[in-house]
Formats: sequence, C-alpha cells, structure tokens
Amino acid sequence: MKAEVTFKGVAFPESLRWRGGDLWFSDVLAGVVYRGDIATGELHTEAEIPPLVSGLGWLHSGELLVVDCEKKAVVRQKLSGEFAIYSDFSSHWKFSANDMLVDSDETVWVGTYGFNPEGDSPVPADLARIAKGVIDFPISGLVFANGIARIDDSRIVVAETFADRISIIQTSGEVKLLKHIQLPGNATPDGLVVDNQGCAWVASAYGEAVLRVDLESEEVVRAIEIPGRGVYDCTFGGVNLDKLYVATSTIDETHVLRDLPGEILCFDLTTDYPGLQGMGNK
Repeated sequence: MKAEVTFKGVAFPESLRWRGGDLWFSDVLAGVVYRGDIATGELHTEAEIPPLVSGLGWLHSGELLVVDCEKKAVVRQKLSGEFAIYSDFSSHWKFSANDMLVDSDETVWVGTYGFNPEGDSPVPADLARIAKGVIDFPISGLVFANGIARIDDSRIVVAETFADRISIIQTSGEVKLLKHIQLPGNATPDGLVVDNQGCAWVASAYGEAVLRVDLESEEVVRAIEIPGRGVYDCTFGGVNLDKLYVATSTIDETHVLRDLPGEILCFDLTTDYPGLQGMGNK
C-alpha cells in the first residue's frame, strides 16, 4: 500500500488525534504538541511541555488535556493558553505517565510505564481513571499500558507494549478485564485505533508494520508494511475517516532531536478496505 508523507521534520511523533479536519499529535521527546494543517502541510505549535509529552484529548469546553509524562500528571490548557494541573498521579505512580483516552463524557483513562524500559525487566502496573474529578485505579496487571481506544460504549482496548498483547476492558458498570489478545512475538504494540468492522489497527513499534487485529476472532494480519521505520501510532482521518495516518520515526532514539527523522504517513484505505471507517477520535 502506497504511503504519502503528510508531515515530516519532527523527532518522535505519537498520540495522533483527528480533530476538526486537523491532525494533532505529540512530538514526545521534544515535549511539543502540534496541530497539523492537512490542507497546507503546516505544523502549528499548540503546547510545549518538556521534556516528555504524550496523550491528548479535549474537554467539552474545548480545553486541551495533555499528559505530562515526567510529572505523572494530566495538565489542562485553558482557552487563554495558560496551563494548570488537571489530575496528578505522582503519589501513586513511580514511573512516567503515558498515553490517554478522553471519553465523550469527559472520563479520562491514563496508562503508565510501570518500570524503566531502559534497564528494568517489565512489570505490571495499573490504569488510572478520572471520573467527575475523582481519580481511581480500577485495573491492574497491565505491562507498559500505551495506546488506548474506545471500542463501543462499554469497552476500551489497551496496548501493552512489552507484553506483546492488547487487552479489552469493560468500562460500564464494574470495570474489569474481559480478555487479553496475544500478538506475535516482538510485536511491541504502541498506539492503536478501532474501525467500524470490529478490528483494532495497532502500530507495531519495532515490528515495522501496522497490524489489524480482529477483536472477536483474535486474528492478526500485517495490514501495512513500513520497512526500516519505527511505527508508533495510528489514527483515522479524512472527511470519511477512511484514511489511516501513521506516526513513524527511527528505531534508534539517540539523535532524533538533532536529526528530526519523524514522519507522519497517510494511507488511503478505500480500495483495499471498502466501507471501512474509523470510529472517530480515540
């Protein structure tokens, strides 16, 4: 499948969000949130939260929520542009906060590393929830919880990067784990998004591909090959939500701030997947 380069010249893009015809994302290692104008190809800096920034979402007011990884917090950008702490997990989590989902009712789900991936062996941690201003941690046992996407009104799916699996969690009523879906070894699932045909599209960070996973049958297909690149997130966009935007960079993070190898690619899915659409923003 042929790719078009939509944006380039960034370090390490993740947390892709389609909003109002623009593509938003975090340049994680640069600590910058961008809004990408699809029509002009221009990138606009919307927030700077160094050194590490991750998940994005919005409140009904239009205010932006951003994960400040090192502070282990979600910050709110007021419409005036000023920042304030929205929720602080630092008393509960020892390691960095990660990606985030903001639901339509403003419930917020946030994952954490749970360990130092540079030197520690993987260990499980819990998932945070913010509902009506109250923080709790209703699910434990997730290994490096990363991308989070809503499947339907009662379920979300979470990527567990260093367990090579994705996990489906019930969010209505009692919050509980419904099942793990094991992926091939070294799949390293990162960001993900769900389509209208019951499948998750999963960025395989070190697997040089986007996987398509049937959430019912658990069948895994390498839907898009992206050789020689780290593949870190994906989301649907375009007028009909039938284009897949994919965040890529080099696998070696050593010099990304100097070399700016990050690119966001666009794949038109209309020919290979007729009738497929994304489920909207993550």
